[in-house]
Amino acid sequence: MIDETKILHSIKTGEHSKVLSYLYETTLRKVRQYILKNNGSKDDANDIFQDAVVILFTQVRADKFNPSYSIDAFIYSVARNLWIDKSRRDKRFTNYDSTQQIDYISDDNSHLDNLIETEKTNAMSLVFNQLDEKCKKILSYVIYEKLSMREIKDKMGYTSEDVAKTNHYRCKQYLSKIVKSSPELVKLLRH
Repeated sequence: MIDETKILHSIKTGEHSKVLSYLYETTLRKVRQYILKNNGSKDDANDIFQDAVVILFTQVRADKFNPSYSIDAFIYSVARNLWIDKSRRDKRFTNYDSTQQIDYISDDNSHLDNLIETEKTNAMSLVFNQLDEKCKKILSYVIYEKLSMREIKDKMGYTSEDVAKTNHYRCKQYLSKIVKSSPELVKLLRH
């Protein structure tokens, strides 16, 4: 077995032929078993596995992969979720063994959903921190505290609600510009 920190280092540095060999020998077999049990073919398993590996590599290279996760479990979980999504789209995933399997799958989906939400929250925090203090306050008042423009005018000491609206609009535009300047962030936030 290869050390997981070495795997992550190899992916980051582009020296990943040993890593791929290792993953194909160990994790592909597990993914293949799962997909074959759930109405898939070997080709389906290979395609899904490759997609999961691409996701792993993307996460690692973008410094978004949490090193406390098991690489094997991460790929298996992503592959399983990709297969479930594909099967739903193809309407092949109809014969569940039991309700326990359904619970297991939905637990897995919620785990992946939680990971995605955490990624989104972290990304938005980074973007939010690029704003000046005034914009942070205005957007926090609108988004989190749900304050009206009149309340924001009073809190920020503006002369009118129109000034509050103008500043709110300017801050939203600036936030949007920061988000749009990062294609990876746009893609993440669309999920």
